[in-house]
Parts: sequence; structure tokens; C-alpha cells
Amino acid sequence: MYHPSKSSNSFKVKVIKRHEHRDLALLEPHFLRPNIFELVGSGQIIVEDAPTIALGYPGYGPGDKLNIRSGTVSSLPMKSGVQTDRGHAKNRSGMSGGPLLDAHQNVIGINHKGGPDMARDFAVHINELTAWLAE
Repeated sequence: MYHPSKSSNSFKVKVIKRHEHRDLALLEPHFLRPNIFELVGSGQIIVEDAPTIALGYPGYGPGDKLNIRSGTVSSLPMKSGVQTDRGHAKNRSGMSGGPLLDAHQNVIGINHKGGPDMARDFAVHINELTAWLAE
């Protein structure tokens, strides 16, 4: 794992738990917690046409900056029994695992699938993450 503000430094992480079907993993970084910025899940109902911000590090190399993609929610489909947020952010391949934020910078999903060769982008809905962590 690379620290966003110290991109030349890498840190080991421990996989605490994984959910194969939801394509999610809970990671524990091996650096002091004050060195990280914590995001908060959105408590709002997600609606179509809501503005979004996708964050990630596609094609990451040491020294690369955070990639920010604006878009909107186009629909909220179920995919293989998993609630997703379908959007129009034109994510780049490699942004999977990064947060999808609402207009208030709260997490509404985890980037899952997309890229320039795909007609649409998907994120695993935040409710899937909170339900899994509560299990």
C-alpha cells in the first residue's frame, strides 16, 4: 500500500477478511493511524443523477498523484445479488478498490468495474460493505 501524501513510501497491509462474491477486502495498514485520512460512509439515500467523485490510482507508479473523476449515478442495479451504483465517471482501469463519493465527500460505494473500454462504470454500493462488516 502506498501512502497518498508520501507516494514514494510503501507499507505492508494485513488482509483482515475478504468477501469473494462482493469483491471486497478489509485491510489493516502497518503504519500509525494519525497518518491516514478516514472517509465516512454516506447516510443519505443514493438517487439517480446524483453527482459523484471516483478516486483511485490507475496504473500506479511511485510518485503518481490521486486520480479524481467526476460523474453521476445513472442507476442502482443488482448485479449477481450485489447492490451496485452504476455511474458515468469514465473511470480508468485500475481504480478498483477506491472510494466513490457523493457531493458531500461521503462514501457511497467502492469502485469495482469500469474503464475506457467499458460502456459503464460500477461501484459496490456502500450498503453492501456495511452489511458485510456487520455479519
